[in-house]
Formats: sequence, C-alpha cells, structure tokens
Amino acid sequence: MIKKQINADLFLLLFCTFSTAAANSVVFASMSELQEKYGYADSALGLIAGTGFALGLVVQLFVAPLADRGHGRKLIQVGLALAGIGSVVFVFGDSLGWFIVGRAIVGASLGCTFPAVRALAANLDRTRSAERLGAVAGTEIGGFVTGPLVGSLLIDPFGLDTTFLVFGAMAVFALVVIMPRRFPELVKTSESEKSSLDLLRLPEIRVALLLTLAVTFPTGMFDALWDRFLDDLGGNNAMTGLTFAVYGLPFILFSSRAGKLIDKRSPVAVALWLVIPVSLMTMSYGFFKSPWLILGLGLIEGTVQSAIAPAGMAAIAKAAPLGRASAAQGLSGSVNVFGQMLAAFIAPSIYGNFGARTTFVTVGIGIGAVAAIAALLHAKNLRDITR
Repeated sequence: MIKKQINADLFLLLFCTFSTAAANSVVFASMSELQEKYGYADSALGLIAGTGFALGLVVQLFVAPLADRGHGRKLIQVGLALAGIGSVVFVFGDSLGWFIVGRAIVGASLGCTFPAVRALAANLDRTRSAERLGAVAGTEIGGFVTGPLVGSLLIDPFGLDTTFLVFGAMAVFALVVIMPRRFPELVKTSESEKSSLDLLRLPEIRVALLLTLAVTFPTGMFDALWDRFLDDLGGNNAMTGLTFAVYGLPFILFSSRAGKLIDKRSPVAVALWLVIPVSLMTMSYGFFKSPWLILGLGLIEGTVQSAIAPAGMAAIAKAAPLGRASAAQGLSGSVNVFGQMLAAFIAPSIYGNFGARTTFVTVGIGIGAVAAIAALLHAKNLRDITR
C-alpha cells in the first residue's frame, strides 16, 4: 500500500513538472514566427528568452525554501497557475512588452514548481533519491521537448494563439488534478528558516552547483537560437520539433534507470566524467551544415545528458543538510538559470556577428572550464576529508 501511495504521489508530481516545463518551452518554437511577424532583432529574441530565465532565478532563490517550511504543495499549485496565466498573456499580447511580461510570468512558474517537485520526489524514498530524480529529470526534459515539438506542429495550421492556449489549458488541468491531493511534506528543522544563499558555505554544495551549471547553462543558448540555427541551415518547424524530440527521448527512456545506477555510486564522479563528451559535442554543432547530422548528434548528446541530469540533482540532494532539501534544489536551479539567462542574452548577438561555429565552440569551452573548476574543488574536498 505504501509503495502504491509513493508511486501515485510521484506520478502526480511528474505530471505537474511536465505541464510546467511544456508551458515554458513552447515559446521557443515560436521565436522565428515572432521575428518574421514583428520584425524583431536578434537582441529582442534574447530579451524574451532571457526574461523568463531571470524570473525563474529570483523565484527559485527566494521562494523555493518555503517548501522546506511545509508549503510544497502550495508552491506547486502557484506555479501551475502562473504557467496558465503567462500563456494567456501570450495569446492576447501584440507587442514586445507583452511578450516579455508573458515570458516573465511563465518563467516564474518554473521557479515555484521545479525545486518543490525535486525535493518532494527525492524525499519519497531517500535510498532511491537518484532514481526518483532521474524520473523527474526525464519528465522535465520530456516537457521541454513537448513544448517545441507539439508547438511547431500546431503553429502552422492553427496559429500562435491556439498553440499557447493549448499549453496553458494543460497547466490549469494539472492544477485542478492536484488541488485535493496531500503530498508528504519535507522534514522541517531550525535550518529551514535560513536563506538559500547560506548553503554556499558548504563545499559539497559548491561542487554540485558548478557541475550542474556546466551542463545546463548551454540550454539558454539552445532555447534562444535553436529554431533560427536550423532555419538558417534549411530546416523548418517540423525539423525543429524533431530535433527536440530526438534529444529528449533518451531522458524519457534512460534517466530513471541511470539514476538507479547512480544511487550506488558517487554522483559527482559520474557527472565529472560525462561532462567531457558533452563539451566536445557542443562544439561540434558549429561544424555541421546538415540538420540531419545535427539530429544524430543530438541523439548521442541526449543519451549522455540523460545520465548527467540525475547525477547533478542527486549530488545536490546528497549535499543538502536536513531541512534544506528544497532550498538546495532552488539554489541549484537559480544558479543554473543565471547561466542560462546569460547564454540566452549573449548567444544571439554572438551568433549574429560571428556565426554558428564561434558560438558553439565558445559555449563548449565554457562547459569544460566550469567543470574543471568543479573537479579541482572536489579533489580538494576529498583531500581535506582524508586528513
């Protein structure tokens, strides 16, 4: 009975994650449409994408700790409501200002939902936290992939307004489903009242933050540029959606299984080894001229990332003190969003001025540099422990 209850709770948490992620990502399938319809410059696309990341950062940093104080379910509900409201703003918006406001609201929804879901999922069974977090990671990516994939298929026949309404309605439906549900709350201690930033004093937290940052900040570049990048190579909306689907498929299939293996190993060590091929593959995108070759590379990268994602989340969960589970996930999310925000703001300008090769190589080198710092700090932590 307990196992069935845990599985039921996990399923609902995953559905909330999926709905929020899809509502956040559908806008990226519309970037080229917005640019063509309104004549926006590359910097305007970066502003739309980056604003959502900025709000996600603030909310995860300052609001996520509320889940540690007994408000996890309420945070998830607020996040779903914001996802629905932000989608409606996109429907009725007709200017850059409105699109920025809509993106900001939707970005805030992610900041409410994701840290609470991650912390609650890991807390359902702490001996299988990486496995549970692997399922969350797979669902997050599944939602992020579904947004552009389904969005790209809906935009041409039905238009932007209908597309945003569909994803807003899904978030509202998820809200209605979980309203009567009672999830097990997180452990509350005297530490739960402290700021998320207080966790930065812990060496293990700093290492885990850098590792997750290394592999997540390029998402900002992909979100702001991917649609245009493929369009420049001769791709269309269907190809854009297909690349997202192929990249996300390994997460859906393997993340939970990878997490199960990571539960028996060091999540930091797993992430450090796997970040090397991710860095190399990111640079490689800039050298390919065929969308079909990029599709194949995306499948390989997605397979590697499907193991890194639960490793990073598990590293954060393992390093978090008792009573700080959501705060730690929120801090991780805010650091990651900060990196994604910078990439979303900067990458379109680099791409417009210097082209794809320079853009992807620069980001790939950045991945390696951040991971190298994490490796050095991890080695220092191990030496300090053995003394």
